[in-house]
Amino acid sequence: MIKFFRKIRQNLLTEGKTGKYFKYAIGEIVLVVIGILIALQINTWNEYRKQKQVEKQVLKSLFQEIEKDKNALKQIDYKYKKDLLDISYFRKLYWKEQLSMADALDLKKFFGFVNHDVNPNRITYDEMISTGKLYYLSNENLVNKIIDYYELIDGHIYQSRQDRIEFRANFFDVSDMKEFWLTVYDNNNKELAYNFANNQNTEIYKTMKVLTEYSHALTRTTQASVVNLYQKAQELQLLINKELDGTLILVDDTSFSEGNALSNDETLPKNLSGLVSSGKSTDEIIEIIKNQDNDNPKFDISENQINRLGYLLMRQEKNQDALKIFKLNTELYPKSANLYDSYGECLLKLGDTENGIKAYQKSLELNPNNTNAKIMLSQFE
Repeated sequence: MIKFFRKIRQNLLTEGKTGKYFKYAIGEIVLVVIGILIALQINTWNEYRKQKQVEKQVLKSLFQEIEKDKNALKQIDYKYKKDLLDISYFRKLYWKEQLSMADALDLKKFFGFVNHDVNPNRITYDEMISTGKLYYLSNENLVNKIIDYYELIDGHIYQSRQDRIEFRANFFDVSDMKEFWLTVYDNNNKELAYNFANNQNTEIYKTMKVLTEYSHALTRTTQASVVNLYQKAQELQLLINKELDGTLILVDDTSFSEGNALSNDETLPKNLSGLVSSGKSTDEIIEIIKNQDNDNPKFDISENQINRLGYLLMRQEKNQDALKIFKLNTELYPKSANLYDSYGECLLKLGDTENGIKAYQKSLELNPNNTNAKIMLSQFE
């Protein structure tokens, strides 16, 4: 082909047809350029096709891992529902005025709040992050939803660990609990268990009452968080399936949410953290908290839940917003030493040393055994 075009050019020069030669040469150059552009376009199409194939494969893998997450979350939800039934039974026992020997022996079985770990399948997500494939996805909204899902899981895991530490500090690591633990480990001394159960004015017995209530509230809110994770996983799968033109099989397990109802027909209050992810401002959230019906709250406004919200905002580097939440919590629950501890921590983080010290002093005033407050205050002596 090249020889053919060269012969034409040579003939035109030999015959003295210079004008036609230049026109022909220009035409030939144009054809070459067009050929190059077509080749580049074909190459671009091929690269795009390959990218879409990789994207589809990555999204399919992610979809499958989220399905595994959902199955695990269903199992965890079942465990929490069983825990709630057990804790409800112990709550009734601890508030009975007179306990039988059988009741007293049952009290020994109470171990409070149990945290069931959420271990997400995140091999694909971690690979997408490390290789940058996540940000090559063409759907920006999907990218944001994927990130939100795994951040929500990380937040749940962090909070669960904090709850576990806090509960163990109150139940397992306090020397004042030894009277209860003696009844647990001395299996042959039934009289000891009976006397413990029917001497309800002791500080240890009162503490156990508080721990049953605390365990119940903590289990409910943690279960609510698990349900929320499941719902977010379901929503993310819907988006992925839509991106893949509905080619995947989506299991819509409505029985999961239906089975979430508590045995005593309680309505589970929603987690406050959901208001943050829904885009509510801190001021709006504060108004929602203040306007809750205490007898039938739509959201869980316990001091622990509000405190968690404050720490969630701190993890998001929204320290001024967190401060508002911690301050509100001290106003709603002014007798809680732990809340002033958190308030002081946030104040110091913002550089307000004077008020931070005052908050820790108040915490220590309410609870003279607050080791953390003592340590923090010693730094400013």
